[in-house]
Amino acid sequence: MSDKAHLSSVDALDRFRNRLIHYLEKTTAVVDEVSSEVRGTHVWLQDRQKRYWEHQVQQRTRALEEAQHEAFGARLSQFRESTNAQQMAVHRAKRALRQAEEKLQLVNIWNRRYQSEVEPLSREVEKLRTILVQDLRKGVAHLDRILQSLDGYLDRRRGKLIPGARSEDGGLAGLVEIDDGEGSARSTETPQDDLWGCRDEIN
Repeated sequence: MSDKAHLSSVDALDRFRNRLIHYLEKTTAVVDEVSSEVRGTHVWLQDRQKRYWEHQVQQRTRALEEAQHEAFGARLSQFRESTNAQQMAVHRAKRALRQAEEKLQLVNIWNRRYQSEVEPLSREVEKLRTILVQDLRKGVAHLDRILQSLDGYLDRRRGKLIPGARSEDGGLAGLVEIDDGEGSARSTETPQDDLWGCRDEIN
C-alpha cells in the first residue's frame, strides 16, 4: 500500500480561496450598508423627526392661541369683516396644529414599531456580520496555511510539478505526479470540477 499523498488540483483550491475573499468583501460591504441604513433611520425617527414635530406642536399651539386672542378682540370691536378674517385664521391654525399632532403621533408609533420589529432584525444582521468578519476570515486564513503547506510539500518533492506548469495568475498548476499504489508514478491532469462543486453556493 502506497504511503505517498494523492493530491487533487492545488490551483483549484487557490481559486476557491480567491473567490471566497471576493465573496467576503462584497457581502461585508452589503451588510455594513444595511446596518448603516438601519441606524440612520433610527436617528432620523428618534432624533430629527421627533424633535421637529414636538417643536412644531409647540409653535402651532402658540399660533392658535394668538389667532384665538385676535378673533376675540375682533368680536369685541364688532367689525364683521375683521371678525370673519380672524375666524378663518383660527381655523387654519387649528388645522396646522392638528397636522403637527398627527405627525408626532405617527413618529411615536414608528419608534415603537422600530423597537419591536426592526431592532430584532438588526441584531440578526449584526450576527451575520460577526460570522463574516470572524468565521469566514478564519476560513481564509486556514486556506492560506493549507496552500502554503501544499506548496512547500510539492517543492520538496522532486518532479512533483511538471516543468513550467504555472497558471497565468501565478498559482500552482493542476498537473501533478501521483502514485498509483503499485510502485509506479504517473502524471495526470487533475480535475477541478470536484472542488468547484461548492462555487455555486458561494456565488
